Amino acid sequence: MIDPRVQQLARNLVGYSIDCQPNDKVLVEMFGKERDLVNAIVEEIYVRGGIPYVNLIDHTVQRSLLMGASESTVRFWADVDLYRMKQMDAYIGIRAGDNVNELSDVPDPNMRIYEKLYKHPVHSEERVKRTKWVVLRYPNASMAQLANTSTKAFEDFYFKVCNLDYARMSNAMDAL
Repeated sequence: MIDPRVQQLARNLVGYSIDCQPNDKVLVEMFGKERDLVNAIVEEIYVRGGIPYVNLIDHTVQRSLLMGASESTVRFWADVDLYRMKQMDAYIGIRAGDNVNELSDVPDPNMRIYEKLYKHPVHSEERVKRTKWVVLRYPNASMAQLANTSTKAFEDFYFKVCNLDYARMSNAMDAL
């Protein structure tokens, strides 16, 4: 059974953060292993009449790709993913994973190439400027360690914060 807090988070992301409308094409991109949230988001996109598209990324595989990436390889990835991003109306990015430092030993020149030739055109120029988007981290043991808490305590804190009624809060602030 799915955690109801995950379902609420999916409703918040799809309904409030990106305000999914009928026929909106939504790219859901998960970096890590969490599938319950991705499934809940997909279901919520369908409830609102949107069209979900999912991309699952494993950090250990991404590391392998980046270790040997040349400029021409990264340009190819960017061309493909820029085309895909241009088809989207909205983007939900979820970052999770067992090791927040998985890419730390990728050589600096490779990371600079990736940042310049891939991330900048695909994300900074296209996604950020032309789609409705939200990016969030997802609670896991690695994040709990960084916060010096147990995984359970961190999850409870995370869901309390992420599942606030932000629409109501925004309306209250607008009334001031």
